[in-house]
Amino acid sequence: MIITTRDKLKRAALTAFSQKGYEGATMQEIAEAVGINKASIYNHFNGKEDLFLAVYEDVARAYDKLLKRLIRDSEGLDIHGKLLHMFKEYILYYYRNLHISLFWTQTLLLTPPDMRKMLYADIAKREEPFEKKMLELLEEGMQQGIIRRDIPSKMLISYRAMQDGLLHWMRIVPELSGEWIEVFWKDFWLGINEKSDELGGHTEARGSLALKDAEQTPAAGKSGDYPYSTTCLICKKEFSIPFSDFRYKDIKYHRCEYHVCDDCGKMIQDECQKITGLHPELIDLWEKYERSKKRKKD
Repeated sequence: MIITTRDKLKRAALTAFSQKGYEGATMQEIAEAVGINKASIYNHFNGKEDLFLAVYEDVARAYDKLLKRLIRDSEGLDIHGKLLHMFKEYILYYYRNLHISLFWTQTLLLTPPDMRKMLYADIAKREEPFEKKMLELLEEGMQQGIIRRDIPSKMLISYRAMQDGLLHWMRIVPELSGEWIEVFWKDFWLGINEKSDELGGHTEARGSLALKDAEQTPAAGKSGDYPYSTTCLICKKEFSIPFSDFRYKDIKYHRCEYHVCDDCGKMIQDECQKITGLHPELIDLWEKYERSKKRKKD
């Protein structure tokens, strides 16, 4: 497929505008990126604004297609499935297309006021069918008792704020890759859900049952089997631990404090995974991120 000079200019302009904004990008750098003289650009575009609007039109058309695809591909799913699918695929699309994502940021925040006002009106018009579909979906969820009663338009803003906010963090924090989307989605879903224990939500009743089961679980090991022993915080039974265990020093030097036996520790880990959706590998990633953030701060 032959790529025309006009298309090459739009590609180069997309990169320049996404990195430096409308005001910061220059026609000279766009021409140099394509390998032509600056004056040659005017054989294809009337000027900088004309080139910018041509790039915007391409990006906006892709946005139209994305919104239509999100609706089409979510057909047949239940309400939760539709909301999650559109939430996730939107983020992944812009996460994988960084220049387009940054172009939107620059366009919506840093273009000249008159141009920005015009583009806002165009975007709002393009979004009307999608917004209508989303409001209908939220209202349907409320009528079915799946989503708590609230103002649908306000809830939609919350949905989109969470969506764009997570996309933003994924761009600046490498550890927050696509696998985190469903983890953070759960925070939002539990916030709008009518039933607190939907999708693994934790209730006091569930917690009480877990503690009751734990109290019936035998403690790991018997006193005297290993050099140090302590009392389990949950099942209240004494358990011992070998010096090779990572908790050995903690128990040795903090004998008056409570600890958790192996069986109860496994129970807690399973409960936490159900509640948060975080498996051990993701927790490790998150701890690495927190440690690196602390080192930078120090």
